Amino acid sequence: MRSGSLAVALAAAILIALALAFQGFARWAGEHPGWAVLLGLAAVPVLYALLRGMPHARELRRAARAGMAEAEADALAAPPVPVDEPVSPPARAQEPPPVAGTFPPGPEEPTLAAPFHDGRTAPLPEPEAPDPYAAEPYAPDPEPEAAVLTAAELDGVDLAGLDFAALDPDTFEEAVAALCRRDGCADAETVGGAGDLGADVLATAPDGRRVVIQCKRYGPENKVGSQDLQRFGGTCWSVHGAQLAVLVTTSEFTAPAEEYAEASGIRCVDGTELTAWAEGTGPAPWGPGATVR
Repeated sequence: MRSGSLAVALAAAILIALALAFQGFARWAGEHPGWAVLLGLAAVPVLYALLRGMPHARELRRAARAGMAEAEADALAAPPVPVDEPVSPPARAQEPPPVAGTFPPGPEEPTLAAPFHDGRTAPLPEPEAPDPYAAEPYAPDPEPEAAVLTAAELDGVDLAGLDFAALDPDTFEEAVAALCRRDGCADAETVGGAGDLGADVLATAPDGRRVVIQCKRYGPENKVGSQDLQRFGGTCWSVHGAQLAVLVTTSEFTAPAEEYAEASGIRCVDGTELTAWAEGTGPAPWGPGATVR
């Protein structure tokens, strides 16, 4: 398709060129008629020689037929191409039919002789006898479960000998409330839980002041930081209306926490002071040394 388009375009270009050449020659012949006649007379024998030298269409067709006939003769004279025949598989010897009540023999199973090594399976070593003098692996002692007591049970317990660090967080709050009731705050109760806004125990001191206590049952390695004090200080005065704010812990307070408590007026009771309070050797939070806002 593309070659045909090129041929048409080439033929059109040749025709246009011939037309332009003829037009130019006609203009030149009009301006120089004598020279044009001489050039025409000289071109006649040249054109005649070209026409005589070109083969005629009949001769071309005759040569084409001769070439086709020669090609067919060569094709008939060529020897046939041999075709490989399929090779049939060798005949299989027929086996005798099986006797009734018997089964054909199967593949022979290998006999395992001791010791057996197939080159892939490593033999297992003999188990070693336990060493009677070997030390047992170290296993840490399980942590004791935190004690759980109700408010009524705590009211009947000698709080002086109570191990506050061994209590669970809820029982620790109840124990602080029981200490408050023992030392003159008859209405002391726990209010801790979801949405308590930092207040775990509410009580009224013997002198009538409203006491708001937050309880932190921490281990000895975990100290109460300034962030704990700041959260408690943001709600104890404005939300709970505390006249005495106390934070009680079984651990200790960091230095920044103590500075914030002193600046904001919150009374801090660490583990040592809590034990002294319970044993009666130290003051209650509302006793001597208590901070009043």
